[in-house]
Amino acid sequence: MSNRVCARAIAAILAATAVLCGAACSSPSQVVSDQPTASPAATPESTASNAAVALENAYAGKTGAPPTVPTVPPKDIDLWVISCGQQAPSCATPVAASQEAAEAAGWTVNVCDGQLNPEGWGSCVRQAIGAGANVIIPIGIDCISIQQPFVEAKAAGVTVVGGGGADCNSAGSEALWATERIPLEGVNVHDFWNLSGKLAADWIIGKTDGKAKVLQLSFSDPLWGPWQRSAFASEIATCEGCDVVGNLEISNNDLVSGAIGQKFQTALLQADDANAVYIPMGAWVTAGLGQGIVASGRSDQLAVISGFGDASTVEAIRAGAGLDAIVGYSTEWGGWGSVDTAIRVLNGEEVQATGEGQQVIDAEHGLPPTGDYDPGVDFRAAYRNLWGL
Repeated sequence: MSNRVCARAIAAILAATAVLCGAACSSPSQVVSDQPTASPAATPESTASNAAVALENAYAGKTGAPPTVPTVPPKDIDLWVISCGQQAPSCATPVAASQEAAEAAGWTVNVCDGQLNPEGWGSCVRQAIGAGANVIIPIGIDCISIQQPFVEAKAAGVTVVGGGGADCNSAGSEALWATERIPLEGVNVHDFWNLSGKLAADWIIGKTDGKAKVLQLSFSDPLWGPWQRSAFASEIATCEGCDVVGNLEISNNDLVSGAIGQKFQTALLQADDANAVYIPMGAWVTAGLGQGIVASGRSDQLAVISGFGDASTVEAIRAGAGLDAIVGYSTEWGGWGSVDTAIRVLNGEEVQATGEGQQVIDAEHGLPPTGDYDPGVDFRAAYRNLWGL
């Protein structure tokens, strides 16, 4: 999730909500060039059949279960949870879950808000080092986005466990973390973000009966942004009657500055033949994109899906507020999983796949009556039981 250099942050990425790198420049309507050759010609019947299969695959997704190998949380651990930005629900929700899990394990927890800015993330890591932290969990932050502070953390003997982002070796540098979080057995961080893009594309293919004309948004800051974009485009290219008709790149700076809404409205106006919109981050919907879709008067003609939603985006589906579906993913489960991963690293044990998966939900499939996406697993009880609590 090749990679663009983020002007304010890196030299190799984007950043990560694993995120986020803070300020890349973007252009409003740039067609991607990473699509493979389209599949061979198909009959109308086979196109409809393939679209139906794609939709079924999107709803099924790829899901898992919490670990079954017990472990015991070590005592007297000082954990610092570094948030990619508390103003973004996609950061704040897993931060709160990590704090909840660590407190359940009996640890002292400090939360530092990186404010969607690599400078803020680096400052938080250095504060944690200075305070004598035993463990740091960076939520939604790639290692490469603030490499030097993580070099310092490793030199100070601080255990760093990924909170959804990628270690520096994913960008061709030396690994600096104890481990990334492993979401599913045999699925690394790169594969997990690819899965997000693929499932979103499958839903759009199915919902447009294999005739998608997509305005694709992409995240220019994090490492996983290109991963997600490429996986989406590759899956769309398997559909003979589908095409990406426009690509809008969004950075964290667009979100912080409030420019995201106007950039999107311009791109949507230019993509006047689009019948679908792909938004990689659910938080963007409630930051103005949903309002822009409704204001365009095209909401009923557009199949709109976002990746990695939260309670607000699920509510947007219920309310018909410019969003039709999300790639459901339990960020709270991920937060508990990061703490479980840290426990096993500290104990010198084998890290276990946390089990959180992804699947598409919409008004007709899997939408809970209230609240956030429900994975149907009581992961809190599972982890408490594993930890002997």
